[in-house]
Amino acid sequence: MRKEGGERLRRGERYILLVLWIATTGFIGLMIAASWPDYWRYVASETAPLAWLESVLLLLTAFVAGLMAFTENASGGSRKAGLSWAVMAAAFVWLSLDERFALHERLRDRFLKPTGFRLLPWMEAGDWIIPLYAVCGLAAVWSIWRLLGRNRTARYFFAAALLLAFCAVAMDTINIRELDKDTERLLQSVEEVLETIAMASFLSAFLCVWTRKIGGLIHQAQGLGKAEFTRGPDVL
Repeated sequence: MRKEGGERLRRGERYILLVLWIATTGFIGLMIAASWPDYWRYVASETAPLAWLESVLLLLTAFVAGLMAFTENASGGSRKAGLSWAVMAAAFVWLSLDERFALHERLRDRFLKPTGFRLLPWMEAGDWIIPLYAVCGLAAVWSIWRLLGRNRTARYFFAAALLLAFCAVAMDTINIRELDKDTERLLQSVEEVLETIAMASFLSAFLCVWTRKIGGLIHQAQGLGKAEFTRGPDVL
């Protein structure tokens, strides 16, 4: 019975991931096809439909992290793990708001760009916030890796997300205003697609951890119920 329940859980996890990736890749393909040959129109801009999808993926990731925080606390798990998941939920909510309302771009253009300071020679003046996000993310990598536990699927997705996010951040540091228009559009389009896939990978990693956590709690509850049934009622 336990083995059968575990197989059903894994099958349900695969279905969830399949739907997520079909929806993500399908949306990207649809946006490119809908504007072809101007492939960048619904992809490259910070106000394009693809940016909306990115904000949704980030918000869903925050929601799953919040569920993990609640589950850890409600099931009597580690308080430290529950707090870590709560912090991650808050971080992904912020990233979702940033993506939806272009907050770091507004801060850069209004306050940082007038300083004229370049963090690296090839970067645009005042473009410091994305590298700062990257540094904060790298500082949290080991803690998140430990939270994923021994779930190999979650760790594969997380490693892929890190690699894709690194590539996207590296591309974001390039000063696109020094490029010709065609190269700028191509670079921005590739960057946004990489960001979207990275966000879907983060969400996949967290979903894997959550489904396994819920499965473990279900099995534990079933085991307790069976023990109570076998023992029978207390006799006064």
